[in-house]
Amino acid sequence: MAGISTEAKVGAFMLAAFAILVFMTMQLGEFKLGGGGGYTVWAEFDDVTGLKPNSPVEMAGIVVGTVSDIQLAGTKARVSIRLSDKVQLPSDSRIILRTRGMLGDRYLSVESGSAAAPRLKDGQRVSRVAASADLDQVMRKLGPVIEDVKAITAALRASVATEASKRNLTDTLANIRELTAALKTVIADNQRNLTRIIKNMESFTRDLSQVTGSNRQDLTEIIKSFRGASVQLARSMTSLARVLEKVDSGRGTVGALVNERQTIDKINATLTSLQEVMRKINEGRGTVGRLVNDDTTVERLEETLTGLADYLGQAEAWRVFVSYRTEFMFDEQNMRHELNVRLQPKADKFYLVGVVSDPVGRRRETTTTTTYTQGGTSWTLQEDQVSYGYDELLWNVQIGKRYRDLAVRGGLFSSTGGVALEYYLLDDALRFTTEVFDFRANERPRLRVFADYRFLGHFFVTAGVDDILSEYGNTTFFLGAGLTFHDDDLKLLLTSSSLSAR
Repeated sequence: MAGISTEAKVGAFMLAAFAILVFMTMQLGEFKLGGGGGYTVWAEFDDVTGLKPNSPVEMAGIVVGTVSDIQLAGTKARVSIRLSDKVQLPSDSRIILRTRGMLGDRYLSVESGSAAAPRLKDGQRVSRVAASADLDQVMRKLGPVIEDVKAITAALRASVATEASKRNLTDTLANIRELTAALKTVIADNQRNLTRIIKNMESFTRDLSQVTGSNRQDLTEIIKSFRGASVQLARSMTSLARVLEKVDSGRGTVGALVNERQTIDKINATLTSLQEVMRKINEGRGTVGRLVNDDTTVERLEETLTGLADYLGQAEAWRVFVSYRTEFMFDEQNMRHELNVRLQPKADKFYLVGVVSDPVGRRRETTTTTTYTQGGTSWTLQEDQVSYGYDELLWNVQIGKRYRDLAVRGGLFSSTGGVALEYYLLDDALRFTTEVFDFRANERPRLRVFADYRFLGHFFVTAGVDDILSEYGNTTFFLGAGLTFHDDDLKLLLTSSSLSAR
């Protein structure tokens, strides 16, 4: 890829995006229900802008009728709906005016009522209606938010645009470059020692795990014994304080002994003897003196400390990135949140763990078979229903590899298997991402295409399309923002907080 120019890469990506846009437009095209049978019900809405005759009427993602007529009834719009004879709606059913995809096509969605309610007949009214927000309403609400973001970015740009700030950033980057080069040299020179220390640590932790696992009950008993001993120790310390008070006041045999001049003279003689012993040890005489003054012992201690320092240097080579992103899903009228922690042992290899709160949730498919009886005639209606775990917390657990400007990820995406492809431009400030996950038999996977633009080091904005291949009308645009920090930022933040607390 080194021989291909940046303009050619961007052009290829735009061609692929245009092909996806054409395919999505064909998928979101209008579908008309044929046939002249069925029965008609009607409902009143405050506003049906964009809804046209012959627009589809869907239940659980399946077309069950069409809009036959739209008329003005006073200040409201009266919509006549032609339904199939196979669909018998309860009287407490609800009809929702929805918007599909980026083209803004309006259609009606039917939510069936309770099974105990009477069925609607030809010419009857559906009293329960609702309407989801369209794209114009969302953009009007989003306008003030965008203006606030512009004001914030302008203020941040003004704060770092001075010559002094630029020089400080340049000096900081140069210092970081020199520090990383020095750390790389130290690690390379002590690679063999570090490998040996890590193996020893692994062996030690494995043995410790086996010991604690096989002696769990004994450890529990020891902890209980320590707890009892601490209570007894507290009582003993209270009693000792009382005894010391009596000794200090000269009461009792010990008090009299401590306060006598003869006892003080004996203590002074003992201290003199102790000073003589320390002098002999310092001169290297006796067993303890030879042990303390032996150069071999000092050299071994220095080797141990050096190995420990090398091990800590290896641990510092790991990079940790924490990022948070929030996205507004236009079709769902809700927010999607994602928090990820990226562990990077090497520049071209990383691990990613995170949690996702998705308004679409995890998709589950069920088939319901219902038998209806009317006038002595029975028939069976089989419906495929799709449900979503809206309140379920989803997980990201992935491993990734980077090749120059291209990165590949694989693992769990929102608690389902998947893969992702990332392409970086402008010194990693601009990133294009394609994620494919939630693979199912005879079903289309969930496809997300989006772009992130990072500015001021820690902030980024994002935009894209989610669930492009959806067969259930879940395709939606999203727009969002977020921020990211690495381990040096977190250390600086924690250090500043600690100094402020002091």
